[in-house]
Amino acid sequence: MTGKIRLALASVVASAALLGGAVAPAAQAAPAAPTGQALAAKTALDNIKPTDAAGVIDGIAAANALLEKLKITPFTPTLGACTDFTLAPALGGAMPGPNTPLVGDVTIGGIDLNAVKKGEVLYGFVPVGTFDDTGSKSGMQVAWFNVNTFQGNIGEPMDGLADTLVKALTKRIEEAKIPLLSGPLAKAAAEKALKPVLDALPSNGVRGGLVETGSGTVLSAIYGTIKKGDATCFFFPSLGIATTK
Repeated sequence: MTGKIRLALASVVASAALLGGAVAPAAQAAPAAPTGQALAAKTALDNIKPTDAAGVIDGIAAANALLEKLKITPFTPTLGACTDFTLAPALGGAMPGPNTPLVGDVTIGGIDLNAVKKGEVLYGFVPVGTFDDTGSKSGMQVAWFNVNTFQGNIGEPMDGLADTLVKALTKRIEEAKIPLLSGPLAKAAAEKALKPVLDALPSNGVRGGLVETGSGTVLSAIYGTIKKGDATCFFFPSLGIATTK
């Protein structure tokens, strides 16, 4: 399965390699003390305790197995308090770049075609149960704070995990400026390359978000809402740490 993804991405890289080398990243200024959204994110994360979600047992093993299969490191488990008077266990996780779910680092010939690039973190969230994804997939969010750069934010939006991955890889392919492979064709190539990953995802409820955090150690919390039929589930934060290159 991973071999198929690597072959698909390698074919894209082979075309891109003919067009030149990679662009060097811009130099970063020395970090300043956190202000604004970064300070708000740090304060929020400092005040959240894992015990907010104590007692989650049933159903977390399956969510943990899915995240680990995708090579997304699981966070602390959490609970969703639903308006139909039920509780929904859930689990968040993170994958720092450069990386691609199910495959690992796909940097070939100096060209980075990873869904998650250097300085980015892919967040995943898996609720246990049946959720309604026929409408908007908005509602889940990420708060993060990079302890090395003092940068951070709250309210980073999440979408469906499959949508997030396809959008990210489509962007990488278009950035490689491969002739005749842009727009709808770039998206089709991304969907084909990621098909084994997309096939592994449950049909509903799973969320993803790609955040440019910069390199360093990133404290994170995933929280928010997901629709469950006519009800809405409000999830306590799932907490974790990711170290990006």
